[in-house]
Amino acid sequence: MAVGTVALTTVGLAAAGAWAKSDLSFTAGPHSVRLGSSVHLVGEGGDDNSSYNRFCVQERSGKGAWVTLRCSHGGYNGGGSLNFTVRPAHRGTVQFRGMLTEADSPTSRHTVIEQTSSTVTVRVR
Repeated sequence: MAVGTVALTTVGLAAAGAWAKSDLSFTAGPHSVRLGSSVHLVGEGGDDNSSYNRFCVQERSGKGAWVTLRCSHGGYNGGGSLNFTVRPAHRGTVQFRGMLTEADSPTSRHTVIEQTSSTVTVRVR
């Protein structure tokens, strides 16, 4: 019985180690700014899989499409980090999010969005 338990535990640990782990964090603030004021964007992301990852920050005004503002240089088993400010050009609602992408190589044209952060909404008055 003890041998069966040890074997089952070993198999369980080996299976758990096969899963790739990705991490993503993103913040933006303040949540309300005057037109022309800065919004500070900070985030990082990475993955321990065997692919090329990059961390990017995206912006969306109103109901428009997501636009990529900036991406880290990226690397294998790590996406990188960004820390910068933007000045919204129009009044209204602006949304920001962090995004982790995955590709086979730094020059690959086939990039997949692996994970996105929660959306942070900023009101520009």
